[in-house]
Amino acid sequence: MNMIRAAQRAALIAERRAICAQLRKQWDKEISAQVYAWCKEHEVKTAGVYSPIQAEPSLFEVFPMLAELGIKLALPAAPVRDQALTFSEWKPGDELMKDRYGVLVPLEAALPVRPDVLFIPCVGYTANGYRLGYGGGFYDRTLAEIPKPKTVGIAYRICQCDLEVQAHDIAMDFIITNL
Repeated sequence: MNMIRAAQRAALIAERRAICAQLRKQWDKEISAQVYAWCKEHEVKTAGVYSPIQAEPSLFEVFPMLAELGIKLALPAAPVRDQALTFSEWKPGDELMKDRYGVLVPLEAALPVRPDVLFIPCVGYTANGYRLGYGGGFYDRTLAEIPKPKTVGIAYRICQCDLEVQAHDIAMDFIITNL
């Protein structure tokens, strides 16, 4: 089964990378607008966001608007293997650096926060809201913690897929894609 997921993961990432820059920018705007509306509707106080890797949808355009709404933003860090993610407060404009996984994280140690909602990038997602990630289990371990924050999967619509759900998989509360 892991071989099937690995092949599926590779195919979906290749499909994302094949999206032309102009279309990607349009889709990112569509997704960002929906994230903004979702946050206003759900009165979000602290949002766990992400820095895109491997052609994930970019939400960087909406971050300043979320901050203007008074939403505290936090970026994840993977402290050590087989552990849950930790989140550090981050403001648009703060300097970022790449961590050992090539993910942008705050340059300076920031205040740890516990977001009430997580916007989680999806390599793939199912019609039932299950997410296919990169296989490291960081988000699975994070979502297994109590209390579980609300979860919003972020993906391009072309990444909807069939996925055999495993015991550790936790469905997203919502999925936001391009229109």
